[in-house]
Amino acid sequence: MTGSDYEAMADDLVARGATHAQMMGRPILKVGSTMFAAHVGGDRLAVKLGRDTAEHAEALALPGATVWAPGDGDRYFYDWVALPASLEDEWMRFAEVARTRAQTSLAIQSDRKSPAKSKKGTTGR
Repeated sequence: MTGSDYEAMADDLVARGATHAQMMGRPILKVGSTMFAAHVGGDRLAVKLGRDTAEHAEALALPGATVWAPGDGDRYFYDWVALPASLEDEWMRFAEVARTRAQTSLAIQSDRKSPAKSKKGTTGR
């Protein structure tokens, strides 16, 4: 997938509620402050699917897919799968799964916020 193909996919995801951003010089997609996809080295797409999900297992079973290690180092992000350019036909499907999960997580987090106001600045006297 070329950079312009990635951008077309990213624009489609932005229309569904994601935002464009950059991290370590690479284009990423996020919902709120949560990154869910990144266009990474070797023209791969890394997507956060959650290590215990059926989609994660399905993505890892595809030829050339691996658990993502940023910078191709030895630190693995086990919730993430890196999909090679040869699987570009699968990129949008898995990126949408990751976006939906990030959106759901954001909604759950905002529902959990307490309505109680902070008493910052009080001395307790």
